[in-house]
Amino acid sequence: MSIATPLNLPFALAPVTQNDIIRVLGEYTFIRLDNGDEAFYHHGNWITGADASCGEPSVLGLAQSMARAGCKSLRSVELPVPDDKEWSWDDVVTQLVRASFTRQVRGELTVTVTENTRHGRGVHVCSDPLLSGMDNNLWFPLNEEEDWHAGIERVLTMNGVAENVVRLEPLREGSEYTDLKVIYNRKVCA
Repeated sequence: MSIATPLNLPFALAPVTQNDIIRVLGEYTFIRLDNGDEAFYHHGNWITGADASCGEPSVLGLAQSMARAGCKSLRSVELPVPDDKEWSWDDVVTQLVRASFTRQVRGELTVTVTENTRHGRGVHVCSDPLLSGMDNNLWFPLNEEEDWHAGIERVLTMNGVAENVVRLEPLREGSEYTDLKVIYNRKVCA
């Protein structure tokens, strides 16, 4: 006779529900894998994709346009190709959702910062359909007392994009403007 305990039972992952997918992906999500394959999701549903090995055109423009039309942010996620040679986009989304349970879902975006806008210090979020502005000319003013990290974190958390900013990495430094990569924890609603 054997007695099964939680320590010797095989570990079974809980099934991922459509509500879990919507919670993690949000309204508009663009996913690019490191092999160049792309997918666009709306409310957790796969809309379209692009197979890079076949030379299919990118779906990023469509994703940006739809998010902009909906007056929402586009969540952009870059992930490695799954190890399984027979992977599907469902596998990718399931991996993303399961990572959110452990709070490992990170996002990245690029911002431009300057001390010299017409009205002082400011930050511009690059290539975001909502936070870049209609003509890619939207700037958010930053307080003189805030460092770049605190100011960018305030803008992203106020607009529901991030839970917090993890770090900033310099990309390009010019005489008047600096481009930074922002790594942040996504806002995950329970």
